[in-house]
Amino acid sequence: MDERTEKEEINYHPEMAGWGDDEQSIEEKSMLSWIKNRSKEISTWSGAGLVGLGLIIVLGGPFVNLLAWAAIAWGLYSMWKSQ
Repeated sequence: MDERTEKEEINYHPEMAGWGDDEQSIEEKSMLSWIKNRSKEISTWSGAGLVGLGLIIVLGGPFVNLLAWAAIAWGLYSMWKSQ
């Protein structure tokens, strides 16, 4: 066998561990899986609806400002907790 056709051993350094075009970090993967899992729960959808309603009220008029902030807070809490 010729020297040029032999497979060379490649030494990887620790700082090269994150290199790659299609690789995601563990943090990104866990965040994406958390979002995907949350989007399947009804509490997330009801929470998002309450946040949307609250934002409409807050932006639509100052008369029910306190109730709108309460709806936003409850919607965020509802999205955060699991069923």
